[in-house]
Formats: sequence, structure tokens, C-alpha cells
Amino acid sequence: MADTQEKRIQIIFKADTAKGSYQDALWFTEAEYAVTTQAAIDIKKQERIDKWIAVVTAPVVEFTATEKTAQIQSEIDSLTARVAELEAQKIDVSKV
Repeated sequence: MADTQEKRIQIIFKADTAKGSYQDALWFTEAEYAVTTQAAIDIKKQERIDKWIAVVTAPVVEFTATEKTAQIQSEIDSLTARVAELEAQKIDVSKV
């Protein structure tokens, strides 16, 4: 049986920042890696690091009890609608 998955190259990197240590990996197909410069790889690494720093330094958003209740009710309504959709698709196999 032939291997149908294309080989991929993984570049693992780590950055020590003022907000802590960050570790990640970039994945490339062999074809992508062959045409990607070190400068482009460094840019991709820095973009990942910058996004991580933005997440860990983002202010915490506090919701009021009313907002939490509304959000939970919205999720309940969405799930209830999905249950109704699935119920409509249900097939009684005991009658088949």
C-alpha cells in the first residue's frame, strides 16, 4: 500500500519573553519548505509569538450576571434548535 500522505517538515521553536516562555512549531510540506526563505520563517515565528503575547496580555473581560444569563440562554436556545433538527432526521430502525 502506497503512502498517500505528503511528508511534512516541522520547525520547533521557543521564545523566552517578558510574559513567559512560548513554544510552538511551524509545519511545511517539502515543496513549501523548499521555496521558503529563512527570513520568511523568522517572520512566521515572530507573528506566532506576537499573537501569543497579545492573548496573554489581553485584559480580562468581566460579564455581569445578566450578560452571563443571556449568553447561557442563547446557547440553550441554539442547542434546543439543534436537537429539534436532529429529531426530525431520526429514523426509527425498529420499523425497517
